[in-house]
Amino acid sequence: MNKNHEKEKGQVSLIFIASMVIIIAAIALLVDGGRYLVMRNRARMMADASALSAASILDLEEARNGNFVLDIDGAEKTANAIFSKNIKTSPEYADFVLDEVRVQGNQIWVTVTGRSAPLFGSQWGLNYSTTIISSARAATGISTER
Repeated sequence: MNKNHEKEKGQVSLIFIASMVIIIAAIALLVDGGRYLVMRNRARMMADASALSAASILDLEEARNGNFVLDIDGAEKTANAIFSKNIKTSPEYADFVLDEVRVQGNQIWVTVTGRSAPLFGSQWGLNYSTTIISSARAATGISTER
């Protein structure tokens, strides 16, 4: 056997081990990143659905007078009910909370917060967590915004 080949023994295994570590780290980052994107989209969807549904609850007395004003209690109850329905189908690794429902005139603002721990990061002692805050605003009536 050639002496040059004896010096090169074991280098392939080192390259293989280093490559595997990089590949596993990349997969872990992709999985945790994917969970973050799902959580972000889910929080946005819950806030949007709650705000849009609640924006349809008009104060009937004001509506008779031609004013587009939301019924505060009815809009808040509707936003909470829609959020409660959506939370049942949310991912089990994320905790979502309806932080705020604010009604003013013909507008409603809904804020949803989601929190989750990483799947792979926690296995390696990385105790970072993900917090998503999503807000939605909906209004009823004739808009003058452009």
